[in-house]
Amino acid sequence: MKRRISVIVLNWDGRKWLKGCLSSILAQDIDEGFEVLLVDNGSTDGSVAFVRDHFPLVKVVELGKNFGFAEGNNRGLEYAVGDYLVFVNMDTKAESDWLKNLVDAADKHPEYQLLCSVQTPSQEKNRVRTLNAYGGVTCSPYESAGKLTDSLFASGACFLIKREWLERLGYLFDQFYFCFGEDKELSLRTILQGGRIGYVRDSRIYHHGGGADFPSFRTASLASRNSLLTYYKLFLPKNFARIFLVEVLYVVLKLLVRFKQFKTTLGALKGVVDFFFSFRRYEEYRRQFLKIKRREDKYVFERLLYKRQIEKKLIKKIYGT
Repeated sequence: MKRRISVIVLNWDGRKWLKGCLSSILAQDIDEGFEVLLVDNGSTDGSVAFVRDHFPLVKVVELGKNFGFAEGNNRGLEYAVGDYLVFVNMDTKAESDWLKNLVDAADKHPEYQLLCSVQTPSQEKNRVRTLNAYGGVTCSPYESAGKLTDSLFASGACFLIKREWLERLGYLFDQFYFCFGEDKELSLRTILQGGRIGYVRDSRIYHHGGGADFPSFRTASLASRNSLLTYYKLFLPKNFARIFLVEVLYVVLKLLVRFKQFKTTLGALKGVVDFFFSFRRYEEYRRQFLKIKRREDKYVFERLLYKRQIEKKLIKKIYGT
């Protein structure tokens, strides 16, 4: 019998996380069946054998090598049968009604195409993740009282996407990104094509963060490059120039004043350089995306999270809002 819900867990050398993650998923208090897939990115720590021995209900998909977060999830998606596709990081542990509340929200709110869980401890008090004044990802400092809160950003650590919307988008993640920032690109494609993203207050999941233990320099480099590629792909040239200016100035400023983060910031600066070796691959995509775009870039600029007065006065002026 076909399952309506597929839960996909991408794994790379994450054996130490899998007992807590998979146990919490399989123990969900929900009145309908669902499938769980463990998609393995060429692990060498015995993850696959461990899951096969201890979690026979989990479908194991071995990819044979590390394709990265973006392409790994894309490939795992090929084995999923559900209409509701739930992607979960390996370093998570779900509360017992996590999945039920997430699916209920998807059923009751067809106007939302991507729905996200509240990740603890970083999102306590229902503080959603969104995009900040510099175009990066941040956790809002403001508590939301709503059961469902709109956002510009769906965190790749735990989100539900409806298959029909995914088919309209054409692809899940950009495989060139490898990892870091692919969720921002998916989010902005959704927003600019007229979709909505919401965080479900009662769908809660603990997320350790950094479970793959990726080097900080490489993390910052990929995140910086991929962020610029996203805005280049999806925004009009004049608006990309605006956010490019803001992102680069922010990186340079951090390099000058945040000495303890020097290595990470240097990685971000390398990402800016890498952008110039990569952006031409998207010139045709950029032209095609304009034909299916349903919202103007201004829609995003107006909804970025401006925390400080300098952001509200200077950066909003740069963006023309």
